[in-house]
Amino acid sequence: MDLETSVVDSQTLRRHLMAPNPMQRAIALHALEVEVERLPAGDRSLGNEVEKFVSRGIPFYALNDPHYCSWVGKAASYWDKLHA
Repeated sequence: MDLETSVVDSQTLRRHLMAPNPMQRAIALHALEVEVERLPAGDRSLGNEVEKFVSRGIPFYALNDPHYCSWVGKAASYWDKLHA
C-alpha cells in the first residue's frame, strides 16, 4: 500500500501518525509536507508555518502521552487548514 497517497484527510493522517509502525508515521508526516508544496504561491504564511512544524520532525512516540497526542492534533489541524 502506498501510504503517502492513502493520506486523504485529517482523520487518516491522524491514524497514520498514531500507528505503532515508525515508517508509517514518517510517511504520514511527509504527506503533510507534500501538501505544503501544492499550495498556491500566495499562501506562504500558512506554508511557512507548516514547514516549520514538519521540520521539527516527529516527537518521541508515546501513544498515551498528552504532548504527543497534542502534536498529532496540531498536524491534523494543519492538514484541515491546507484544505480549507
